[in-house]
This record gives sequence, structure tokens and C-alpha cells, in this order.
Amino acid sequence: MQTLIIEAGGTKSAFAVVGNGQLLAQCTATGINPNYSTNEEIRQCLCTFRSQYQSCHEIRKVVYYGAGCASIENQKRMQDLLASFFITADIVVHSDLLAVCHALCHGQRAIAGILGTGAATCLYDGNQLVSRAPSLGYMLGDEGSGTNLGKRLLIAYLNGTLPAELKEAIEEQYGLTFQDTIHKIYSEPHPNQLMSSLAPFVSDHLEHPFLQQLAHDAFSAFFFNQRQYYPEADTLQWHIAGSVAFFYEPFIRKAASEADCHVGTIIRAPMERLIEIHKIRTKSS
Repeated sequence: MQTLIIEAGGTKSAFAVVGNGQLLAQCTATGINPNYSTNEEIRQCLCTFRSQYQSCHEIRKVVYYGAGCASIENQKRMQDLLASFFITADIVVHSDLLAVCHALCHGQRAIAGILGTGAATCLYDGNQLVSRAPSLGYMLGDEGSGTNLGKRLLIAYLNGTLPAELKEAIEEQYGLTFQDTIHKIYSEPHPNQLMSSLAPFVSDHLEHPFLQQLAHDAFSAFFFNQRQYYPEADTLQWHIAGSVAFFYEPFIRKAASEADCHVGTIIRAPMERLIEIHKIRTKSS
């Protein structure tokens, strides 16, 4: 039996097919988040995978871990879209947080988190997701995410507090102007994509004290806002996945320590570990 694993974030979606205990195929495509993505955008992403894997008719199970899939409504929407592509497969849709739980918690009670394009956390009891902090999205929340880092950078640029050398560098690299940026944010679709596209600028210039402070403030806000939802926040380990978590690990561990949170494992993406888990399951099935 072939199983398709999909791990979908706001920027990138990863696909892997396993069967008989073996990895059969892998590819990546654009990100999916049903809170922001249209049905057509989601279909285009799925078409990218289908065009690269010619044996889709042999897939009997699809396990989808996705950003924006905490709600029943979004889970049902993704199930319907996936079912229209994989008509002979059983479809299971999970929150992306459960991917982190499966990959990192090893059946232990812990707090699992994501710091990638977006940000989220949950309490895992070793078997299932018990509770999670509210996900308010990039406009009202997502502190510490790539989008939030870009948003903080944009605010500094627009209100004139960004140091001159950084202002010059960002205008040269991204072609930004004040008026054009305001237009993109308030008059064009998906302003979060502009914000997230600026996150690499922060990591590329982390030698600058201004951006070091910006990153520290973002991750401090992440732990300050998230820990209030978990009475065991200072006793359980926090396991975190995501590109931002991976590249900013020293900043994250420092902010966590200041908030009396104990960070365990940090990885860039859960997919490699999810593949190993599902390889074992397909071998025994």
C-alpha cells in the first residue's frame, strides 16, 4: 500500500510517497494555508505533485499535515480537495502542529511549536493534541514567525526608525519605496507574502545590532504570549520545528531561557522523521 504524506506550510509544501517500508518519491511545491489560499491555488499545488508522480492511482492513503488546519471547517475543505485528486485513497487531515508532535515528542507529554512562515503551539499528552493557543494569524499574532519578522522590519522602515544603512540596503535589494510598500500592504492581495519575503533580510544582516534586537523582541513576544496558555509551560520541554526556528536557534533558546521555558529539540522540518514513521507503518501493513 502506498501512502502519501503532505506537510504543508505557508511558504512550501513537501510531498513524500512511501510503500512497503521504502521511500518511493519526494517533491516540493508552493505553500498551502486554507486561511489564505484559494481553492484554485490549492489545486495548482496538488497538480504540481501529480505532474511529478505518475503512480498517483496506486496511492491508498493520504496523510495531510497542514498550516491553518486546526478548525473542522478547514479540515473538511482540505479533505474534499484532496479527495478530488486521490479518489481511491483514504484521506486524513491534521493540523501542522501534530506533525511536530509525531516527529519530536516521542510519545512524551510536551509543548510543540512551529516557527516558520507562521507560528503556533500546542500541548501534547504523548498520544494526542490536548489544547492549543489561539492562532490569530499574521495581522494580530504569529509573533516570532517569518511573517512577523518581516512585518517588524517593514514597520521600522515605514516609520523611519530603521538605521540608514539598513534602509538603503533593503531599498536596493527589494526595490521598496514608501508609497509602493503602502500600496502593496493595503491595496494588493496577500500582503503577508511581502512580509514573509523580507524575513531573509533579517537573517542575512544579523550582525547589525538593530536586527539582533528586532529578532530578540520577536522571540520574546512568542514565548511571552504562548506560555500563558499552558500551566506547565515552565516544567515541560518545548520542541519546535520550522525554518525560522532552525536559523534563529540561538536567539530562540535565549528568549526561552529568559521566559523560564525549556527548549528541547529544534529542527527545520518534520518531514524526514514523518517519512521514517510511515515507512515502518507501510512495511507492517
